[in-house]
Parts: sequence; C-alpha cells; structure tokens
Amino acid sequence: MNRQRMRTMGTNNSGSVTAMLDRRAFLRVGAMGLAASLCDLTEPAHAVGATPSSRDSARPPNVLFVFSDMQRAYSMGCYGDANARTPVLDAFAKQGARLDAAMSNTPVCCPYRACLMSGQYAHRHGVMSNGVTFRPTVKCIAETFRDAGYETGYSGKWHISPPKDAKDPTYGFPSRETEFGFYRTDRQSANVTDVALKFITEKSKGPKPWMLFVSWILPHTPYKAPEGYMEHFSQIAIPPNVPEGLATENVKQCLPDYYGMIESLDDEFQRLLQALDQAGVADDTIIVYSSDHGDMIGSQGLKAKRWPYEESARIPFLIRYPRAIKPGTVIADPFGSPDVYPTLAGLAGLKAPAGVDGADFSPLLRGETTKPPRDYVYLVMPYAYVPWPGWRALRTRQYMYARTKDKPWFLFDLKNDPWEKRNLVDDPSQKALVRELDDRLVSIMRETGDSWGITTTTGDLQSWVPGGPKQQSQSLGVDFPGKAFRQVEGDRKGKVKEGKRAKRQKAGA
Repeated sequence: MNRQRMRTMGTNNSGSVTAMLDRRAFLRVGAMGLAASLCDLTEPAHAVGATPSSRDSARPPNVLFVFSDMQRAYSMGCYGDANARTPVLDAFAKQGARLDAAMSNTPVCCPYRACLMSGQYAHRHGVMSNGVTFRPTVKCIAETFRDAGYETGYSGKWHISPPKDAKDPTYGFPSRETEFGFYRTDRQSANVTDVALKFITEKSKGPKPWMLFVSWILPHTPYKAPEGYMEHFSQIAIPPNVPEGLATENVKQCLPDYYGMIESLDDEFQRLLQALDQAGVADDTIIVYSSDHGDMIGSQGLKAKRWPYEESARIPFLIRYPRAIKPGTVIADPFGSPDVYPTLAGLAGLKAPAGVDGADFSPLLRGETTKPPRDYVYLVMPYAYVPWPGWRALRTRQYMYARTKDKPWFLFDLKNDPWEKRNLVDDPSQKALVRELDDRLVSIMRETGDSWGITTTTGDLQSWVPGGPKQQSQSLGVDFPGKAFRQVEGDRKGKVKEGKRAKRQKAGA
C-alpha cells in the first residue's frame, strides 16, 4: 500500500468545524471512522494467527522505541478521536497493547527525555525544565542494553544535553555524527526514518540483538503539516472542553495542521513496520509508539504543555511484541515515563538497576497478573506557566488531582467527567476525597525526595517568572494559579501585578 493511498484512506466523520460533541459522541463517531479506515487495511504477516518468524526465539528481542513530540493521546483513532486519520497506528494498536493512562510525568521535552533515559523523576535526574544539565544517578537504558550485548542506535531529536562532539555523553547510544548516532531535529520526518531503516536492515543481519530509538519532532509547533496532508482536515469537531471565543479560534487555526502532521507520521511508522517485515524480525522485536508530552491547543482555554490536564500530560503508548503480549490488550492502569525503562528491560529479560523510580509493568503486559506494580502516576512540574515551585499532581485510574504549594488546585473524576469540565476541589460533598488525595500526594512527595523548595540554577528559568514571556503567551483569556501581567499604563517600572485578562482589557493594557 503506497503512501498516497494511505493519505486518502478512511473518512473524516467529524461534522462541522463548530460542532461541540461530548466524549461519548466522539467515541461513537470515532468507531465508525476507524472501522471505515481499517476495512481496507491489509493485515501484515505478524497479525494474530500468523506464522512466527524463523529466527531463533531464544535470542533476546530487538527493541524499537518510536516517539513523536507534543502529541496528546487523544489524537489518534485508536484513542477515540474522530478527527484523526491514523489507520496504520490504529491497526498496530490492535496487534499488541494500548495503554489508556500513559502519562508524561513532567510534560515538557527535556525532562521527559531524561525520565525516559534514566527511569527517574525530574527532581532526581535534575532536568526540571528545558536546558538543565542531565545528572542521572543510575546507568541509563541504552547503557543497560548495550552492556547486555545489544547494538544501539538513535535517529532524530535528542534534546537532553545536546552532544556537541564525540566526547559528549550519549548514555549508551552511539557517539554524535556516527552513522547511527543521528542526533538532529529535522522537520523532514523521512530523513529521520531513512536512518532508522538502514539501521534495521543492517543490524538485523548481524548476530546481536539491537535497540533503536526513533524521535520525530512532529507534531511540535509551528503548526505546519507537510504538503498534501492538511487538506484532509477542513472540517473538524472541536472538543467540548474548549471555551468559546479566543480558544475556539485557536483550535480552528491549529488543529488542521496538527492532525495533518500526525497523519504524516502514520505513513512514516508504516515504513518502519515494513522494514521489520522485510528483515524478518517483526515477531522478534518489541515495538513502542509514544510521545514525550501532549498539547493543550485551546482545551481548558490553554496552550502548549507543562499542564497537568489530560491534553498536556496524557500521551499515546502502543506496544507490540507477539511473543509475549496478547493482541487486543488494553491497560487502564496509570503508567509513567520512568516506567518505560524497567518495563522494556523486563520484556527483554533484563533488569533495570537499583535507583530507578519507575516500575516494571512487563508481568501485566504479558498477562501474568492483573495487578499493576503501582496504581498511580506522580507528576512533577516545578517550572511552568504556574510559576515556581509550580504544581504537583496525582493520576489514578479514576482521578486527576493537582495542587500548588499554597492549596489544592483541581480534582476531576475522569470516569464520570473525562473532559475535565467539573472541578470538584471546592465541592463540599467531595471534601473527604480531596483530603485523602492531598494526603497521599504529600506522602509521595516525601517518599520520592521531592519538596516545594527544590530548585535548579540552569536552563530556561527566566522564561517562567510571573508575568514573563511564557505566561504572556497564554493569551486565551483563562486564569490559572500564579498568573500575572504587566500593566502598561500608569506603571513605568512595569511592575508585575496579579489580575484577570478582563481587568487588563478594561484598563486599556
């Protein structure tokens, strides 16, 4: 199936651009669109009932970890989004496991990647914002696999501490500017994929298992889809947690390109799957598709990431390994960024080192147990639109609870309010639940060595001061803890003052 055909498959059953649907309606429509897109999709050789590859099943599995940048979970058909056109990823989700509560513990680029590499929380590896020096206190994931006899490779965006020459650490991956140490942020996703295809072809012929990370920058801003993709999204359904006004206008402007970028990645992912099939290693490879964090795009009246809301913190996580994971598996238990390392190690028969914060979910993925190793994800964001010391949050199967240093911020019952439209934190009937979750959050902070006093001295910290450039970019008219603005008239010193956008407009700012 060629790429042009993939771009024209399926239907966009999403209604008009101004449609405001509840999530059940989204799911109903999404199921229809998904069925239409899958009915013409040829199942590859590794589908259910296929004959296993002829390679030695005793050999450790290869690992292919593919991740995009700034892609929220609710952006694919397999996660119920009727706007999306992702037939390859939707089919892939059925061939293994889909994790429905995968969370980015510190939802921004550098901290996530440091969590991924180290299996540690941000306050433990040090990268609490972008540009902060990475100081892991454990052997990183590629080092563990390399020391176990794996060939390693990396293609795409790195964004931890950029390696400038061969002497800079790459934590078990090849040195910079070697053939398979391709640490480049390239918006031409095919260039990143091309390096990965060569790695898969060459290394699959050798005697050693391999681990390859593929990191695409799309659909990260700027919102600009590759040519030939955006036109598929001229009519989109607007999520019901987008306020009317500026936020809705932002959605109309950004979402068509956002979905177009994701559709283009669906095509690139198909190229990777085809390479595995052609190399004869599809059944012998653990394959993951995920992202570093999400993107608000107007939901809750907010932009970008660094928020504890689902659109910012919940990410796709699809994993296939035919020798261990039953097709059609769905896991609702919360799964965090530090859990990736010990889980992949567990599936490969390895053990992550002592000192990682993540938990090994491989027994759950194999179906050996129905009980997860941990029933929550702890989220940490010291530097954000909510200024230092930021916010902390707790995500369970049913609840998302967040607080600042001063007080509880919000509580959402995700089972009954999946769009997070009703904040229960001040509901008298939920007072006991708020206290329970708050006590648990404070306890987890102590257990993990976190505190409201933790700081860093490097990175992009000046961007996150109250009233700073990042706060000013949140211009969709919604308040949040610590929001500030600069009063233009009558304040020559530009003193930062608290207030609402409405008051600023009234004052003529």
